[in-house]
Amino acid sequence: MTCVVLKTFLILSSLVSLIYSQNCKWLRPQQENLNKEILQSFNQMRPLGTSSGTCPQNTIMVPNIDDLYNISQVEEAAIAARDVTNQTIRFYKRNHQKLQCDEKAWERMEKLLDYQLSLLDDCIPKGAGNPQLQQNMSEYFILLQKIVNEEVDTCARTVVQINIKRNLQLAALLSSRMRRKHLLKNIPVL
Repeated sequence: MTCVVLKTFLILSSLVSLIYSQNCKWLRPQQENLNKEILQSFNQMRPLGTSSGTCPQNTIMVPNIDDLYNISQVEEAAIAARDVTNQTIRFYKRNHQKLQCDEKAWERMEKLLDYQLSLLDDCIPKGAGNPQLQQNMSEYFILLQKIVNEEVDTCARTVVQINIKRNLQLAALLSSRMRRKHLLKNIPVL
């Protein structure tokens, strides 16, 4: 009896994921352009080349979180993309002036990120989340916030900008990987 219930649960949960991935606007090819626009807007907020000096080696240490993006399931990938998008929006809402971001570029990026969130909504079942990923991402952005609060010099701004850009790039790569996987899965076999 337990085995039958477990099998039924597994089948239903995989069907829910399949249904969500079929309706997932985030997996559409147009998303590639949105990812490019987000990164372009990010670069326009405060180009990296505007620093007046170089940062001394190893002055500000930020952990490498690339492994958080090593995800193979669409729903988990969408959750990761949603979390990094939400954290980025919250972070820049609080800090775009401190970081001397171009106001119009920030407003454009915020609209693009909000649009991305709306696309991700169809990919994630209500109440779904990854508490470990959320915790790691939250701690990461808390560390970036601490850097901004303690050191608002050019070096700190550069470190924060490089790290957030890296997260946006990783989320875009994850999106591309999931899209390719989704497209390949839906190609009819001849």
